[in-house]
Amino acid sequence: MSPQIYVYDPTIKDLQSKVRGVGRYLQILRESFSDKFIFSDTFPSKSKSSTIFINPFFNMLQSPLSIRKIAKRQVAIIHDLIPLKYPTHFPIGFKGKLNVFLNRLDLHSYDLIITDSSSSKKDIMDILGLPDNKIKVVYPCLPKIFTDENVKTTTQISNLQTMTDYCLYVGDATWNKNLVNIAKAIKLADIPCIFVGKVFGDKVLSDKIATDNMWRKELNEFNELAKNDKRFIFPGFVSDERLINLYQQAYVNILVSKDEGFGFSYLEAASQACPSLLSDSHLFHEISKDSARFVNPINPEEIAQIIKSFVLSPELRSEFGALALERSKLFSMQKFKKDFLETVQSA
Repeated sequence: MSPQIYVYDPTIKDLQSKVRGVGRYLQILRESFSDKFIFSDTFPSKSKSSTIFINPFFNMLQSPLSIRKIAKRQVAIIHDLIPLKYPTHFPIGFKGKLNVFLNRLDLHSYDLIITDSSSSKKDIMDILGLPDNKIKVVYPCLPKIFTDENVKTTTQISNLQTMTDYCLYVGDATWNKNLVNIAKAIKLADIPCIFVGKVFGDKVLSDKIATDNMWRKELNEFNELAKNDKRFIFPGFVSDERLINLYQQAYVNILVSKDEGFGFSYLEAASQACPSLLSDSHLFHEISKDSARFVNPINPEEIAQIIKSFVLSPELRSEFGALALERSKLFSMQKFKKDFLETVQSA
């Protein structure tokens, strides 16, 4: 008899988690395995000796889900280790350090680690000291709506209904997202940019933040650069339908992070034939190959120059949009389902 596979799903009770990265990944898992996996915010019964338990968002900075093994086989999904990789920019405090210690111990109860890229796998090996054979790379895919040709998108965001001249940023506002250099580049390129993400609709972007946290200081600097500048547009969180429409009409998707574990906005943009400007890093070369333009992420002048090249050249947009669309087809849900299921069952 095949083992029952449980997936821990905090979004059942925590509505806020649905608009974070864990929500997107669980959306993909549900669409792929709703008929095969059991999604629950409780743990499986220990009496089920053949059970496989999946923690889809193993976060080193949060309290462990359990300090004991709760299933015969356990799989942890670690998307990235950015805060541990850059401790100066992500001070975690005493509680964070305690959680890191406990999670290092807890990892011994997991039989397998899944991560989103070879770049993240290297970080996990280097930072956590886990062996190569315990970590498997399974590239994510997109929710069905991004590849459904029957989906008709409509622009419903106020003040954006007639806007067609803009570039696009989709993501968070943490230090690694490089918002200050993006803001400087937007000013130099003199082109509007729409910033999509829950944080861009929060009060955090309207008030100065008094803090010693280094990445928060960068956020304050970004706020000052964007303040009262109509080229910076903040709709906040938007639905997938609206997001698809924004990708379809954007000159270019900007993802010039200092580091990432995967980079979902590249894949989302690619699925809509929207070209992307990416950081010249191992991770983005791994994910996109030659289907994007690459840039030094700490050089706003260079970022602005390439943004303007996309604005001025429909041919360039068409060329890299087509390359990206073709590349996105390699991250299909069919391939994700096959790779993920085989990997989990091998745990």
